[in-house]
Amino acid sequence: MIKKVLLLCSVLLIAAPAYAFAHGEMVQAFPEVDSKVLTAPAEVSIEFNSKLQTIGDANINLITVTDNQGQIISSPTSVVEGSKISTRLQLTDITGLVSVHYRIVSQDGHPVEGDYSFTVGETPIMISAGDEESAEAEAAIAQEGGSNLLVNGVGILILIGIVFGVVRRIKK
Repeated sequence: MIKKVLLLCSVLLIAAPAYAFAHGEMVQAFPEVDSKVLTAPAEVSIEFNSKLQTIGDANINLITVTDNQGQIISSPTSVVEGSKISTRLQLTDITGLVSVHYRIVSQDGHPVEGDYSFTVGETPIMISAGDEESAEAEAAIAQEGGSNLLVNGVGILILIGIVFGVVRRIKK
């Protein structure tokens, strides 16, 4: 019996998809993370890898945008459309570093917070195709860090060990 339980747990560990352990992750942002734009956009938006939860009129998903002085320049409310959240900027004649803070509740029910920034007023730098490919590869590697399969696997193995110990004690 114990061998069957252990075998079943091992098969489930191997067959479980890695994304089952992940929370809502940013897929795309406008303006892009660490980008340089000539003028401030009228709106800031972020798209996530799953639909965002909404609860009536409650503000559980929010984007707050601040200028380089720490002044809030975004609307106090954010708009959620599926997996995308956006907010309008109330002040667009700004320059310098702009910070974006978000707090969302992903489809799995977990709140996720994060920050990123972009710069307004500097001339965007042209990058070559080779640089763009390496930047995309680095971004893909950074996204993989959010779902560390090794850490999750070790946690599941510990859980299997606990189940094994409980089953063994019950049989005695």
